[in-house]
Amino acid sequence: MANEMDELIWRVLDGKASPGEIRRVAEWVKESGNRAYFRQLRKVWNLVNGPSVTPERKRVELERFRNFMRQQPVRKERRLVWKEGWYKYAAVIVIPVLIAVYLSWYEFAREDTRVLLNEEPVYPGTRQAILTIAGGDTIALPPNRDVDIQLAGQVRVVGSGESIAYELGEGECASEERYNTLTTPVGGEYQVVLSDGSRVWLNALTRLRYPEIFKEDCREVHLSGEAYFEVAHDPERPFVVVANGVEVTVYGTRFNVNNYGTDVVRTVLVDGKVGIRVMESGKEVVLSPNDMAEFFEVSRSVKVRKVDPYVYTAWKEGKFVFEDEPIEEIMKRLSNWYGIKVLYADERVKKQTFTGVITRYTEVSNVLHLIGETAVVRFQLNGNVVTVGT
Repeated sequence: MANEMDELIWRVLDGKASPGEIRRVAEWVKESGNRAYFRQLRKVWNLVNGPSVTPERKRVELERFRNFMRQQPVRKERRLVWKEGWYKYAAVIVIPVLIAVYLSWYEFAREDTRVLLNEEPVYPGTRQAILTIAGGDTIALPPNRDVDIQLAGQVRVVGSGESIAYELGEGECASEERYNTLTTPVGGEYQVVLSDGSRVWLNALTRLRYPEIFKEDCREVHLSGEAYFEVAHDPERPFVVVANGVEVTVYGTRFNVNNYGTDVVRTVLVDGKVGIRVMESGKEVVLSPNDMAEFFEVSRSVKVRKVDPYVYTAWKEGKFVFEDEPIEEIMKRLSNWYGIKVLYADERVKKQTFTGVITRYTEVSNVLHLIGETAVVRFQLNGNVVTVGT
């Protein structure tokens, strides 16, 4: 970075800045000259962190770059000479560089019209949740605050502000089932280590209900929303996730369950083995790694297909991964994370698709900008309301 402000701006765009650093950049950007500089630097950040360039776009952009270079005055000492002996090797290194240089120039030379923004940024979600313990008492779990809660018996809940863990005293067992519920709001995410050692990541707008201490014969939790599970191996006690009419039975594995919608439950298996059982019929479908099972509420049926699990689990790594995803579904995900309200000026744009990888820890305008660059859509952001059109 050229100077300290560049470094601060980059930290803000990366979602790593402190509240004080964000305020400092916000004050600096209020000056008109600084605002233009900020937009240019943000375009560079978008280029570096946005969707990967497809082979077809590489070909098109390289040709555009060559045409652009042919129109520029050429100095003899700076001319590129393509020789047969090393062309195929140099192209591997030079072509991506040329594309990056061209795209940077192209971004700076054009007017940014895909996203019409207001002055107030809409920031991403944070680590936050509400814990409801047996008896109904609720405890707020804000970011960056240590947690140490004594429950009944010798059960303690401890945490660092990003996650909580259940610790059992020696010999503690489930004399009676006491259930806790961990809930994330819109714009929240959290982690919990259950009493058996299983780890669960909760996405925004998610509710997980579980016993403080699991029974000796079964480990059962109830899910609404989306969560990623790393289940502690215990062949004597199957781990069961109950979600909207289906049971996901596990013996030690990693998988993602999404039942945000009321009509479909999606289970993606990363590794291990799980069984998907429709509760009313008892029919079970067994998944292998890289399988996704979709349970459809209306037809009460389960369909299985092969997928790339990363597309469905990258949210816990701080990434949005979109793979030919319709704009309508993308906006639902953004709404859960940013707390935005979405309106459509043109209903036809709902079916437009977008493919790309974008960090979750940046303000929403950056995400909309990247989507608008490759999808045939236009966004207008006013407060926390996004209007989508063409």
